[in-house]
Amino acid sequence: MAGLLKRIRWGRVLGVLVLPVLVAALALAGRAAWRSEQYFHYPKPAAVLPADFGSAREVTLRTDDGVELRGWYVPSRNKAAWVLAHGLSQTRMDLLPEARVLRDAGYGVLLFDLRAHGQSGGETSTWGDKERQDVRAALAYVRAQPDVDPARVGALGFSIGSAAVAEVAAKDPQVAAVVLLSPFNTLWLAAAYDFRRFGVVTQTGALIPFWRRGIALDEVRTIDAVDRIKPRPLFIVAGTEESGQPLLDELFAHVARYAHTWRIPGASHGNFAATAPQEYPLRLKAFADAALDTAKVEPAAVETPAAPAVEKKAPAKKPSRRTKAGAR
Repeated sequence: MAGLLKRIRWGRVLGVLVLPVLVAALALAGRAAWRSEQYFHYPKPAAVLPADFGSAREVTLRTDDGVELRGWYVPSRNKAAWVLAHGLSQTRMDLLPEARVLRDAGYGVLLFDLRAHGQSGGETSTWGDKERQDVRAALAYVRAQPDVDPARVGALGFSIGSAAVAEVAAKDPQVAAVVLLSPFNTLWLAAAYDFRRFGVVTQTGALIPFWRRGIALDEVRTIDAVDRIKPRPLFIVAGTEESGQPLLDELFAHVARYAHTWRIPGASHGNFAATAPQEYPLRLKAFADAALDTAKVEPAAVETPAAPAVEKKAPAKKPSRRTKAGAR
């Protein structure tokens, strides 16, 4: 009888100690899950064609899984072209600064809304997972254009768009050159990094919205994909004020031997044209021209190069937000 009473007393003591901890952990995980869920809810404004894009035409793409994507295509004047993929909570309009640089240099440019963004179909963003199919559909469209040499098509992506671009380029050797703006190392880290304060409790909570949507967290790994892109030209750009600087340090060190890299002082998650209005367009054009070898094109078809060669830079300090709050 005494032994039973002793066990009951210890059970009560453990209950008093463990129950509050368990309740607190569940509360923290639940709050993290709620905050993470907000990443999947954002406005979807319609894109408005800028007046200076009069040569662009409306296009409709269809992915392998049946999602209809809407976009604009500017024909090429130098037989080379670029596909541009935006970030989370954005539309094709958020990459207009990059599109203008490339268009003015004579490149064909395809701007399009990723699934579940802007005027495209799709129920939810998958942070670079199913967006891989979006990028493949965009590349197929551009390669089929009569004004484009299919061997001279590059891809540029920002944040979740960069994840999709990197994964597609790693498996598609026809992607001639790659630009990754504000990339993340892995999708798992991108989803959980901002919730690391309470470790596994909050990080697990943050992943719940991803798991319930069936997003393949383990399949989107930019830090591995970049190795399969080499020796093709690769340019990675990020800001020194992005969240997750230690992760950027790791990625930049990883690619230092074979990629062009640039950490823009004072830049946060994207909006690089505003932070470095002179240097950013020059570096982007210089990389594009060198990567797709515009020297083979008739001189009248492109602008005279005005930028120095893009330099490799050693890692400084890495990612997470662009023109619109929450963009990834």
